[in-house]
Amino acid sequence: MFIHILIMMGWYYMNIYSSIKFADIVFEGGGGVKGIGLVGALKPFEQKGYHWKNICGNSAGSIVAALVAVGYSSDEIKKLMIDLDYTKIADKNYSIMPFFSNAHNLLFKKGLFKGDYIKNWIDDALSNKLKLHSKKKVTFGDLIIPDEKGILLNNIKYKRKYKLHIIATDISRGKMIILPEDIAEYGINPDEFEVGLAIRMSISIPYFFQPVKLFKKNSNRKSLIVDGGVLSNYPVWIFDVNGIPDWPTIGFKLGGNKEIREHKITNILNFTSSIIETMLEAQDDIHISEMDFLRTVKIDTLDIKTTDFNIESKKIIDLYNSGEACARSFLQNFESDFKKHRIMRVNSLNNRTFKRICDSFTSNGIC
Repeated sequence: MFIHILIMMGWYYMNIYSSIKFADIVFEGGGGVKGIGLVGALKPFEQKGYHWKNICGNSAGSIVAALVAVGYSSDEIKKLMIDLDYTKIADKNYSIMPFFSNAHNLLFKKGLFKGDYIKNWIDDALSNKLKLHSKKKVTFGDLIIPDEKGILLNNIKYKRKYKLHIIATDISRGKMIILPEDIAEYGINPDEFEVGLAIRMSISIPYFFQPVKLFKKNSNRKSLIVDGGVLSNYPVWIFDVNGIPDWPTIGFKLGGNKEIREHKITNILNFTSSIIETMLEAQDDIHISEMDFLRTVKIDTLDIKTTDFNIESKKIIDLYNSGEACARSFLQNFESDFKKHRIMRVNSLNNRTFKRICDSFTSNGIC
């Protein structure tokens, strides 16, 4: 036992002082079109040689998270984002009387936009990267974590079966859901659940996108699923474990600029828009613990609105560059801070361990 503990201690110290290559990553939601800033922040981490073990995304962050999970690089995602026609994200049913169409969608469909365009876009992007048949949608079963020998890992080290996790909100049940695991509560096999549909749920900004309806199998109970940011924009805690982590969790959070931007409110539409933006952008800024602050890349979003679906190409590039610059600044201190934190945790563990060993073997004169 004594030899085993010494070996474990040596492994801990070796892991501390070796270069950091692995991390879990969490992409904040609530950013809408500002999500391109998250993509820019990936670039410096790639250049440093980081590899992402577990990935979580919320709202706009779920799009970036899924693209990273299937193997896209930051440069590839940047190109996808530039080529994306943002004006089509606001996809309404055609009508010769737009005002009545808007009123109808809000009253009866509970959202202005269908959300079909963005779902089809992400379905195609995911399938293309994994080289699946065009009619085959990527499911979470395609993103199960294998070990080096190809055997599925469900042990305590990983905690999770799937590489990707997406946050959404079930407003019918009043709870946050973590996909795909929680989809089993609705009688759906998590392995067979479409990643694109999970993203469509997570980006469903209330009143803007129509909520996704879920019916539990063999039941008439209906749940309405909306944006994950309704309950938590920034679930940086999702991969936390008790004890010493094998690798850090890093969070990408939008809104590094602390200047207050006033909303111009002149009608019911921008009144609603202001309410939603305030709700999604402000709730997780109320308090971030010191430890969460140390592992958070805060990205200046350059005063761009969440619902600016007419965003110009130049602003897209500016957002990307802003994310990249903020990540470079973050990395200057993060690696040394994480190592110091782990050293303190290991030293504390070692002191307690040696005390137990000494207490056990004092009678034999070992300590």
